[in-house]
Amino acid sequence: MNLIAVVVWALVSGVAAALLNPFMRSQFETESWLAKSWLQVPIAVGLGGLAGLAPSVPEQLAFAAMAVGASLLVVIDLAEYRLPDVIVLPLYPVLAGMLTIVAATEHKWLILGRAGAAALAMFVLYFVMAIFARDLGFGDVKLAGVVGGFLGWFGVSQVVAGFLLAWVLMAAVGIVLILLRRIKVKASLPFGPYLIAGAVAAVFLGPRMFPTLG
Repeated sequence: MNLIAVVVWALVSGVAAALLNPFMRSQFETESWLAKSWLQVPIAVGLGGLAGLAPSVPEQLAFAAMAVGASLLVVIDLAEYRLPDVIVLPLYPVLAGMLTIVAATEHKWLILGRAGAAALAMFVLYFVMAIFARDLGFGDVKLAGVVGGFLGWFGVSQVVAGFLLAWVLMAAVGIVLILLRRIKVKASLPFGPYLIAGAVAAVFLGPRMFPTLG
């Protein structure tokens, strides 16, 4: 593990999230304490540090950018149950561009193709699910495509694990909140934070959960 890279990208991501605080607040449509909490900063620090574990600088940059974007999305989704396009959509060219650079310099075109296929598959799958599931919005669908591309870069096992872990995490939190009487049984939860958390966990757990998928 390159500890220096972990620390550097954690700091860079945290600073970027802090600098984007006015922009994030401008995306809120309602008054919420989360808009003033600066919660995005520690989230970006944690996810940005993980980006430092990537083997190449373009990968680290791509994943750090996603970490910052994810930190903003988590806060907004927790507060308002929505994922603004102005944050989600730019993650597509950032991720695709950086990973294309890696593919070109390290001859990883097949891996890039797998990432693209995973992005498309996740987008289509969540699009179909959003038609029938009341807890899913089309912001979740768009974010699922980004998550699919991210996980597809690592492997098929990560893609499958990421899909499953997102739902498992949301169900677990939902059960706890119901037991604590914080929400009712039929209450909805914002899905974006669990989609992101499931993706992060899947990077590390995917090969152990589905070792035969590669």
